[in-house]
Amino acid sequence: ACVKAGGDRQELHEKIRVHSMAAGARVKGEGVPNDLIERIRADPAFSAVHDSLDSIMDPMNFVGRAPQQVEDFIREEIDPILIKYDHLLSEKSLDNVNV
Repeated sequence: ACVKAGGDRQELHEKIRVHSMAAGARVKGEGVPNDLIERIRADPAFSAVHDSLDSIMDPMNFVGRAPQQVEDFIREEIDPILIKYDHLLSEKSLDNVNV
C-alpha cells in the first residue's frame, strides 16, 4: 500500500529491516514485548498504511486455503476412519483407559 501510494519499495524495505532489528534487539536484550508494529505505525514513511495496519496484519490474510484444506482432509480422510471404527470408540475399556 505504501508503494502504491508513491513510496520507494527498497527504502521502505530498509526501514522495515531497521525497525525489525531494533525491535528484535530490545526483545532479546531487555525481554520486552516486540514493538515492531508500533515502530512502523510511528514512522511517517508508512503514513499511507497507518490507519489500515490492523487489517493488513490480520492473520487471516496469510492463511490462504489452509482452513478449507483442513476441513476437506477431515471430511475425506478422518471422518471415514472414525465411522469405520465407531464401534471401537464407543466401547468401554476393561482396563479403565478410555479414549
